[in-house]
Amino acid sequence: MKDQARHHYWPYRLLGIFDNFIAVLFLFSVMVNFGAVGFYPPLLLPLFIALSILVYTNLSAVFARQVLQSRRPLRSKLKDWIKVNAYVTLVYAVFQFVVISVALISGTLIEKVSDTFGLPAGTLRGMMIFLMLCSAGFVVHVIMTLRYLKQYRSFFQDSPTRTSE
Repeated sequence: MKDQARHHYWPYRLLGIFDNFIAVLFLFSVMVNFGAVGFYPPLLLPLFIALSILVYTNLSAVFARQVLQSRRPLRSKLKDWIKVNAYVTLVYAVFQFVVISVALISGTLIEKVSDTFGLPAGTLRGMMIFLMLCSAGFVVHVIMTLRYLKQYRSFFQDSPTRTSE
């Protein structure tokens, strides 16, 4: 049964590993921006988004390992955390995908950035395509996660409350 469950969810797990790798890159931006946010408050929004992506990728990995693979229940609070951070990740990924698509379609932006930073336009285009693929990966993973959360909602339970007697 366990092998069958692993076999069935391998695309989700593989995409999750890729998303975790991308989240590590966000971790570096969080570490850099965390100290600077006190001096420059507009960095709060990118910091919040990066932290949400980190939380989402880590909690979805816990969900995949505990529920999908091992069939063990989790607290319902974890489901709420996954959902909230999944929505932030989804909005960010869709926004990034659209912005990069527009930039790739109009080549003038790529030329300006290429001239400004001294990067070859082909390299910049390749980096943007990679980021676009990362965004698409996040969108697919979030949609799969939300579907699995709904499908396995019975595995999320509230912890028993203590009664004083």
